Amino acid sequence: MNDPNRPQEPWQRPPEGQQPYGGQQYPGAPQQPWQQGQPPKKRKVWPWVLLGCGGAALIVLLLMVGCGVALFSGDPEESPGQSGGGSAEESQNSVAVGEPGNVSQWQVTVNSVGSAATYDDGVSDQQPQGEFRVVDLTVENTGQESTTFDSTAVSLVDTEGNTHSASFSGDMFLEQINPGNQLNGTAAFDVPEGTEVESVQIEDTSSFEGPLVVRVE
Repeated sequence: MNDPNRPQEPWQRPPEGQQPYGGQQYPGAPQQPWQQGQPPKKRKVWPWVLLGCGGAALIVLLLMVGCGVALFSGDPEESPGQSGGGSAEESQNSVAVGEPGNVSQWQVTVNSVGSAATYDDGVSDQQPQGEFRVVDLTVENTGQESTTFDSTAVSLVDTEGNTHSASFSGDMFLEQINPGNQLNGTAAFDVPEGTEVESVQIEDTSSFEGPLVVRVE
């Protein structure tokens, strides 16, 4: 019979790394990882891979924002609201003193803009708080119906951008003008002493048209 304590001959030993017959590990044989109870290691996702994906997404977002800005922004000098490169003043309904201009169904000519120490409103001589600027103008009804003109349609703009309303207008207060007729009169503006007039504006408040601007040069 075989003695279990008797050293085995080389030809009786199983190959290195294999279990002997009977299921027991041969003494001295290296254990395999799966035999040591250790699970296989998982590969790590490298941080720079994640950073690279985030950077690419950021670049795409910036490109989309840039395209949107370029699409909705435009050169103000080439905006559709401007034509022929003219300035805003040139495109207005604007004339000079002595030239007729039209607003609504009125043709208005500002004959002169002067100064006065007092103003006769048809009742008495009025004294200004500062000094009077007196606008002499002619209004013709170019429409097909009777219209009423009043000095409240006339305003005076100074070089500081201030707008002044007429203080007195004895001969232009709620005057009715029939088609083809015209009215001549004056409107007095009580302004601070030394005020420089830039323009006179005439506006028909019953229409949606912009005012007629009469340049004072």
